[in-house]
Amino acid sequence: MSNRSFRFNPVHLSRTYGVTYIIQSAGTEQAISYEITVSCSKRLPGNMFLFEINKGQVYINDQAPEKMIDKLAEQCGKVLYPLQVKVNEAGQFTGIANQLQIAAAWAAAKPTIQQYYTGDITDEIIAYMDLAVSSEPHIYQSLCRDWFMALYFADLYQPGSDIMKRELTAALPVMPYTTPVLFNVTQQPIQHNTASGSLVLQQKGNCSDPRSVEDISAEKEIPLSRQLHGIHTPIKGQVDISYKLYHTDYSINAITGECSLQLAPGQDKKVTFTIYHLREKDKTQAPAMSVLLPEKEPSGKKKSLFSYFFNRGEN
Repeated sequence: MSNRSFRFNPVHLSRTYGVTYIIQSAGTEQAISYEITVSCSKRLPGNMFLFEINKGQVYINDQAPEKMIDKLAEQCGKVLYPLQVKVNEAGQFTGIANQLQIAAAWAAAKPTIQQYYTGDITDEIIAYMDLAVSSEPHIYQSLCRDWFMALYFADLYQPGSDIMKRELTAALPVMPYTTPVLFNVTQQPIQHNTASGSLVLQQKGNCSDPRSVEDISAEKEIPLSRQLHGIHTPIKGQVDISYKLYHTDYSINAITGECSLQLAPGQDKKVTFTIYHLREKDKTQAPAMSVLLPEKEPSGKKKSLFSYFFNRGEN
């Protein structure tokens, strides 16, 4: 095992990634894909880092948005970028650094949107945007419902320690319109022969959210079904994520996996995701990779805009 600490040190990192996630629900399937650029511009006080994120054209089932609701979502989503976020030494984003600029961009875009889009859904989305950009905590809460943010800026690193097996809680935006669903997962390095020769970390576990199937179906933020209706059907779900990391700096090469929930009959949900480094689109050459694997095999079995908008048609 390397003597280096498994530390997050992204200063000067600049990467372009291809992002695809496929949502299967109620017998339907929808694929959402886009490119996204992630850059770390500087270190902040308190072992924090400042990241800038830019998002490209979003495609739904390999096509630019055609439906009115999708076009409206795209127009609203553009005001978020460039997005600046604060990230801690564990790799998690903890806050928004440019809320005032986002609010100003929304104020400039809103009159045109209101001119071209009308109706109850438009009014609902505009009201949501008004609230979402009104403060840093509101933008942060909305971005916690974004798949890329949840996966890329996850609790991945262990400052001050080596790479080891550990238990953690993952919050994943499996269901739209509501707080991300909690999963208890085991993270561990695994033996895995890949063409790229990366260090591979696996996060695998089961749903641990205290809410019930009834709560999730009703888009509740907290457990209420037992208190209100005397029923509480536990949620069953699984997650399996693989992180492929570059050896030289432990930055992310690719993220692949799937997450599923077993809900009421006909309402099961599954999301399959792939985030992969587009090396040819980087401004600077990415570091060469080499293999880094544990000396001993781990015990046990081998192993939109805010999503609020882009997931409106998923259920």
